[in-house]
Amino acid sequence: MSETIEIMGISLEKCYAADVMESIDEHWNSNVLATYGTITMKLLMEAQNDEELKAYVEGLDKAVVDEPEVIRAAGITDEQMLEDATGHGFFGTLFWLLNEYKNRIFILGDKMEDVEKFCNYLQEKYPQIVIAGKDSLEEAGADHEDRVINEINGVSPHAVLSCSRTYETERFVKRKRKMLNTGVWFSLGSCLEIFNETGVKAGWLNRLMEKSNFKKMISEYKDKTEKM
Repeated sequence: MSETIEIMGISLEKCYAADVMESIDEHWNSNVLATYGTITMKLLMEAQNDEELKAYVEGLDKAVVDEPEVIRAAGITDEQMLEDATGHGFFGTLFWLLNEYKNRIFILGDKMEDVEKFCNYLQEKYPQIVIAGKDSLEEAGADHEDRVINEINGVSPHAVLSCSRTYETERFVKRKRKMLNTGVWFSLGSCLEIFNETGVKAGWLNRLMEKSNFKKMISEYKDKTEKM
């Protein structure tokens, strides 16, 4: 039985980046969609007040913790997990794999601006990756979601890569996974450097505030559970 970790009432399978890559390799040609996602402080804080987002996190086939603060909050001192999270090595390995096998992918984001930025990044750094399609969830409504599903299914990509600042793509795959004709879905959130805030000072301050809010929420959750 796999070991699990728990953070603020959310359970995750304990796994390393290498475990995730091995699982991905097994699911390329599967008829059942396998979902993979990065876990960050921001995502866990958002999921505290969003049952759909919490269900998405707990329903992932494998999750990659991308920030050491999350690992420490779970009381884990595993040096390999900390190294994986600190070095962000999962992204490089994932993109290298997609590039090496010349996989056809579909890119989905909350905003088309982020989608284009992501596409440009991949085309520059990993030119052998074939971008078969791209779209965003910027337009609201069931009709637009149906169009996105049709676009994905129309190109039958090896994988869908999603980038998201507001977690709309994570909610989307949680609701629609049974309707998607692809073997693998990667939810990368906004972890990539290309989505960082402009300016060193702005990025540093936002990061500091995020760490402080996360630490406060962890403390409040512990106090609440101890009183139950």
